[in-house]
Amino acid sequence: MSPSDQTAQPVAPDAPAPRSHRRLVVISVDAMSVVDVPFARTLPNFARILAGGWGSAEAIYPTVTYPNHTSQTTARTVDGHGIYANEQVQVGERRPDWFWDARDITCPTIFDLAAHKGLTSASVGWPVTGWSPSIDIAVPEIWDTAGLEPTLAVLREAASPRGRSYVDRHAGEIGWDTKHRFGRFNTSVAVDMIRTDQPDVLFVHLVDVDSARHSTGRFTDEVREAFERVDGWIGEILDALTESGVSEDTNVAIVSDHGHVEVGRCFRANHLLVQEGLVRLDEDGQVASWDAWVHGCGLTGQLHLNPAADDSTRERVLALIEEWVQDPEIPVEAFHPLADMREDYGYDGPFIGILEGTSGTNFQNLWDGRSLYGRFDPDYTFLLSQHGHLPEQDIQAVFAMAGPDIEPGVKFSRCTVPDEAATFAHLLGLEFPEADGTPVTQILRVPAQV
Repeated sequence: MSPSDQTAQPVAPDAPAPRSHRRLVVISVDAMSVVDVPFARTLPNFARILAGGWGSAEAIYPTVTYPNHTSQTTARTVDGHGIYANEQVQVGERRPDWFWDARDITCPTIFDLAAHKGLTSASVGWPVTGWSPSIDIAVPEIWDTAGLEPTLAVLREAASPRGRSYVDRHAGEIGWDTKHRFGRFNTSVAVDMIRTDQPDVLFVHLVDVDSARHSTGRFTDEVREAFERVDGWIGEILDALTESGVSEDTNVAIVSDHGHVEVGRCFRANHLLVQEGLVRLDEDGQVASWDAWVHGCGLTGQLHLNPAADDSTRERVLALIEEWVQDPEIPVEAFHPLADMREDYGYDGPFIGILEGTSGTNFQNLWDGRSLYGRFDPDYTFLLSQHGHLPEQDIQAVFAMAGPDIEPGVKFSRCTVPDEAATFAHLLGLEFPEADGTPVTQILRVPAQV
């Protein structure tokens, strides 16, 4: 038979290379704590994950969202990853910028490690993932308080090129009344990503429980409704894994970042610093210059000293803080020098120490009005519950996993938030060059099958 008489035969594609890892989906239910587990077990989709392995997770200090979510992707405390608060310190700004930018992280992330190994990664609403150099499909958490249209503009700018197509497809699902609401949007984007791109690694942040607790209290009907809403969204993500044919090959985690404490008062330490002449205002009441500044971090505050301040100013500021600690009318329980915070909590940053509030005291950055607002005051319009306390205080966060590499029905007493990231890396066959956490091996099948 001559070559011209031969009929071309289709060439079978090469068989895919054997997978050396399972897929990973991490869902953050912001502000879920161990006391919520009994109720969560009554909800069908939370129950599916809690049927695997779970236990309490001690947050890093500060017990606020952005530092802890960064620990969940780096296995480091703040002195390792550099994200020392939700907001950056911008003295005199009423609404400081948040730590949106992944390039502010000072150590490798799990997304960096995944990229090096050739794994595809995605994030939806995950803190500190804007402008990420490593995430293949990034739709970060970011907003502009000016409104929805400016938010969409900055969200598209901070997203990865592939992520922008998801922003555009689902932009209509961002809620906006008095503020942003991303839960429906984040869920729809995550489901679309699973069905369209099937990333090896996907991190999703759902914040409705935290928002409900801040605005209505720790245990209210609104919080219960938020849990029910989040349970439905988790179900959509799990169903998308099933419909895409990858559920049997995917480990799924539910994590949280902190508990909550009921708020009894809001404290504006900078108002007292104005009275002491350590913060000076212009004729319009705006900050003109400063020697000391307290950057609110929830239930604690960072004490900053102007880099140009001399030794006598430093001594004056520290003496004033000691007076605050001794004064029963000022809600400061203790002052913790930076060296102690670094040793005890792995905490570091551009400040000289931490003010610990008395129970239920929320620190604010503002300097006007008055220094203290109580819950019974007619003009109290602030949060009803808050976090940012020292990690060992109050109820703990939750870490739960289910999937082919997870032993069902296992409970452990406690891990840390950096341990969660170490566990994720272990499951993906990755290794952090430095880590403050270790894998939670109690929940893993031995040996893990791939």
